[in-house]
Amino acid sequence: QTTTNATTKINKQIQQSNPGVPPQGAQFEYLNHPADIILHSWGTDLPSSLCNIALCMFGYITSLESISTNEAESIEHGSHMVAEGHDMRSLVYSFLDEWLYNFAIEDFVANAITIEEINLDKWTVVSSGKGEVMDISRHPQGMEVKAITYSGMRIDEKEGRVDIYVVVDI
Repeated sequence: QTTTNATTKINKQIQQSNPGVPPQGAQFEYLNHPADIILHSWGTDLPSSLCNIALCMFGYITSLESISTNEAESIEHGSHMVAEGHDMRSLVYSFLDEWLYNFAIEDFVANAITIEEINLDKWTVVSSGKGEVMDISRHPQGMEVKAITYSGMRIDEKEGRVDIYVVVDI
């Protein structure tokens, strides 16, 4: 099964929010965990829910509304992110881990994620993001996301909706 060109973007008309507080209308939320935080996203299908879980993570790092789209930086730092897994959980883990690793190396934060290709036979996802390199003078600092975990990870697929829950180490 292959799907292409799914995009999720936070509406720029939404009120400014702080890091760790989802903007009104976002298809994600933050749930309490004894030591860490649970990222919860949803969408009409797997690609849209994957886009939303990545935005959820970036929204915990900084305010999504503070991120502008710099086309040159988006191409240089946010293009053609390839994630590979051997099952659904490892694919979700790898997808988020690729974006977190990219942030750690490039300081790139995204306000929009596009799934260019998803292949569930080969367990691969290719994605790109629009955004810019984080600048602490313009981007409020949220919490550091240290690692993605498998602990408590859940992917619930129903007709017309996919929910993803991921615990991240903060």
